[in-house]
Amino acid sequence: MKYFSVFILVIVCFISVSAQQILTLDSAISIALKNNYSILISKNESEISKNDATIGNAGMLPQLSLNASGTFADNNTKQEFSTGTVVSETGAISTGLNAGAALSWTIFDGFKMFISYDKLREISNMSEISLKLEIENTIEKICTEYFQIVKQKQLLKAIEQNLELYDERVKIAETKWKIGSGSKLDYLQAKVDMNSQTSNYLTQKNAMKELKISLNNLLANNPENELDVEDSISIIYSPLYEELKTSVQTQNVQLLLQQKNIEIEKYSLRELQSQAYPKLILNGAYNFSRTDNQVGMILYNRNLGPSAGLTLSWNIFSGNVLKQQVANSKILIENSELLFNETKSFVESSLLKAFNDFNNAKQILELEEENIMFAKENIDVALESFRLGSSNAIELKEAQKSYEDAQSRLVNARYATKLAEIRLMKLNGMLVK
Repeated sequence: MKYFSVFILVIVCFISVSAQQILTLDSAISIALKNNYSILISKNESEISKNDATIGNAGMLPQLSLNASGTFADNNTKQEFSTGTVVSETGAISTGLNAGAALSWTIFDGFKMFISYDKLREISNMSEISLKLEIENTIEKICTEYFQIVKQKQLLKAIEQNLELYDERVKIAETKWKIGSGSKLDYLQAKVDMNSQTSNYLTQKNAMKELKISLNNLLANNPENELDVEDSISIIYSPLYEELKTSVQTQNVQLLLQQKNIEIEKYSLRELQSQAYPKLILNGAYNFSRTDNQVGMILYNRNLGPSAGLTLSWNIFSGNVLKQQVANSKILIENSELLFNETKSFVESSLLKAFNDFNNAKQILELEEENIMFAKENIDVALESFRLGSSNAIELKEAQKSYEDAQSRLVNARYATKLAEIRLMKLNGMLVK
């Protein structure tokens, strides 16, 4: 029979899924931390900032350079001296050789080098927070995709249960029709409803395949990689709102990022202000030079030895450019503080909304968990009444519809509660420890 072949299809699909290895949420997150492209790029950017945070880049270390040069000349020379002596030489050779080492070390620059070093370290710390934010966003996406697959899996399981009821309904309607206690119309309607539910099953199964492709993409896996997920959704987070209001101030990643931005802008201001002080540079060198001439006053000259000195510079006036740069830097600090306050207000509002959504979702979930028991009992009674002939097909169909709706609402309530939990944990900086 046709309805029997439908069950064969469902059972084969179920066995195929069961044979796949279960991918846990923790495993999915671990894979993403190793393979996700956005996270890898963010890690590299953080590593660059960490490499830049050195005393050398801050200008604390001396600069040492080596240089060497050589010259050669072949000239026709004629020289007349005040003594009346005349020297005339064709193809006079002149050679020169220079080599040396030069050292330059900034001794004092208005403490700019120390400020720059602290600034570079803050930039490095900020890049780590940016990395944490990228990981946090990726984990949120993975959790959303993962539990969407779990939701889809639960919906498929519910449809499989419903197909069993439809199969029983078809059998009862066929038997009643053949013995003359029921109409063929009830039998045909039962078949139509069963086929409709089977079509829904196939549609939902294809939707789950697409979700798995999306999850594989987040994990940087081959899109054809076969995977299966757990079949349950558990709610484990139970925070108090007053505790969240306190902890979010120190744990929310967006707020931490804005705080670092303020600190960096303050360091930039101090760097500019340091230019108002004098600058003292220690210079040192060790040079060698040699010159050989076939004609001229000096036929041979050689120098070898060290030299040292100090260079003091002080920018007294630069057309008010520095003054304007300092004023603009102060405005940037003010903008950073305003942006921090705006982000803080947004986070606090989002926190209250997320907390309310989470509590509301939990209440709805509790209600739906209770309601599914009533709906199951109702369909069992309706099916038995239809079997005994004390109710008609319309009443059974209404009971089936109520049961299907209750199943769908329960699955969606679990998923909505989990998403609300994830959003709340993200706002509180709990997704990434």
